[in-house]
Amino acid sequence: MKNKIPKILIRIIVILFIIYIVLNISVKVVGKKLIISQIEKNLNTPADLKGLSISFPLSLNIRGLDIQGLFRADSLSASPSILGFLTGRIVLNELKIVRPVITIEKSPDGKLNFALPEPKGKQPPLLLAGLKIRNGRVRFTDRKADGSADTLALNSINVSISKIAFPITSFFTRFNISALLGDTEGNSKGKFLASGWIDFRPKNMDGSIELKDVDATYLAPYYKKIISTEKLLSAKLNFTSDLQAKNNNLLAKCHLEFSDIIYAKPAETETETKTPSFDFFSNALDLFSGPAGKINLDFTIGTKLDNPKLDLISLKGTIAQAAAQNIANQPVGNVIDKIKNNVEQFKELGKSLEKMFKKKE
Repeated sequence: MKNKIPKILIRIIVILFIIYIVLNISVKVVGKKLIISQIEKNLNTPADLKGLSISFPLSLNIRGLDIQGLFRADSLSASPSILGFLTGRIVLNELKIVRPVITIEKSPDGKLNFALPEPKGKQPPLLLAGLKIRNGRVRFTDRKADGSADTLALNSINVSISKIAFPITSFFTRFNISALLGDTEGNSKGKFLASGWIDFRPKNMDGSIELKDVDATYLAPYYKKIISTEKLLSAKLNFTSDLQAKNNNLLAKCHLEFSDIIYAKPAETETETKTPSFDFFSNALDLFSGPAGKINLDFTIGTKLDNPKLDLISLKGTIAQAAAQNIANQPVGNVIDKIKNNVEQFKELGKSLEKMFKKKE
């Protein structure tokens, strides 16, 4: 009996080795064309890849994937779960992507440069137990009707998302994400950081998001409708948000800080012809900044973990309250001077707030 055990082990190893060789040959002969054809069919975009292989124990490796004008990566590797297949699900124990570059463009009419395929028939659920991205990049271009475009770039993206292994039925997942905001030339404009955990079954969460030392002029097209429409020559932005969720109720406690604020001076012709008006948010940075040229806003946003949404009117009301608190924390003399210099504006502020809160009711 003892002599038979080594022979059985040797046979199993030989069989597994033969299967491994057959799989590699099959993947190289058939798999490459199959993957390319599926990508081109579903995304309607030319695609190519340099190499495809299977590694032990069971991992599909793709080298040099290029989806024209949309995505490219040095390598991707996916490790499917055998247990997942037995339960009728597609489960990836881990997906690794090295040096991906994602290019997203939005046309003036709001259309993106890609469209996800609509599922046909009943599809087995896809579960991702782990994701690792190393040194990724994202380019987002928002094209305007007048021919101009706003471009946002994220460089040096590193992502680590992993579900705990035991118990198998748990959906407790840890995440750690970092990226550098920058321009298309690779110049740094600030940092983005996110970390924490999510338990998808009870829909609980504890995490944080941070924007650190960001060039505020770089993000101006995305926040100016909420906080300020005045043109900034320079400003520094820092933002933190503590995220707490219990039974799907997500609460985000946010701190927003602007510093080193310098405005562009309006042209004399514009000053003469401009009709006097007041919009609370268009002047928020000017009216509510402290004597050192800083503005600190603390506010809280409530939403749902499984479907997070931001209501613009509610968000403006929340920031309005935070800005008013900012005034209360300033020296009395500074506030009096601002009121003297902006009497009409402060009268209109009351009207703006009244209209705003009526909309919220």
